[in-house]
Amino acid sequence: MQILRRGSEGEDVRKWQHFLLGQGVLASGVDGIFGPVIEKATKALQQQEQLESDGVVGPLTYAVAVKRGFDLGFVDPQGGTSGLDWPPRPIFAPLVSNREREEVFRKFQYARISPDRDDIRILGDWGGKNIVTITVPQLRGVAGAPTTGRIRVHKRRQEQVRALFAKWEEERVLHLIKTWEGSFVPRFVRGSSSTLSNHSWGTAFDLNARWNARGIVPALRGRRCEPQLILSPDPISFT
Repeated sequence: MQILRRGSEGEDVRKWQHFLLGQGVLASGVDGIFGPVIEKATKALQQQEQLESDGVVGPLTYAVAVKRGFDLGFVDPQGGTSGLDWPPRPIFAPLVSNREREEVFRKFQYARISPDRDDIRILGDWGGKNIVTITVPQLRGVAGAPTTGRIRVHKRRQEQVRALFAKWEEERVLHLIKTWEGSFVPRFVRGSSSTLSNHSWGTAFDLNARWNARGIVPALRGRRCEPQLILSPDPISFT
């Protein structure tokens, strides 16, 4: 890792921006450029950790960031089931661009609600034609989930969602779901002003997000990120 300061550019800066977003000290986009906004956010983080607030990402700032979960890219050559490289990635590729999602779930027009927010408003009748409300009884009692278990998803995903939670119930891993953070939420990907989130199509949902913030090493096995939940979806084509 290189020392980062105003004027730095590149992938290391992008990683740092994602981390700052996840820490709640940055609200701007991710562009790989260390400008005054990133410097200010870095200073805010340093002040929280009682470091010299010079806005430079050096060894001490990296050290406190690592304590908060910042990913330096460590790899465990011994492998195993308790490290960062497990479980293995799914055998299918996720949809990562607006165009890929539009080809499967249809395109919609939208308007940004505010320049300083990620939220959007979907225009026209796309929502009425494609978003449905389903009941997932397994969500009842989960922190953050509707008490009724009713959630909104894309109509082409509804049976997969039902099947997924039924599978988790069958495998007796529902107790590993600690929190629910939502499904259909029209917005941009955090830190972007052009790429829409999967949540905008109602094709994603978040679980246990508190322990898996943006830009940090995901919680390991037994620490609010359970591989049993990650591995189970594969036959149902979830990532």
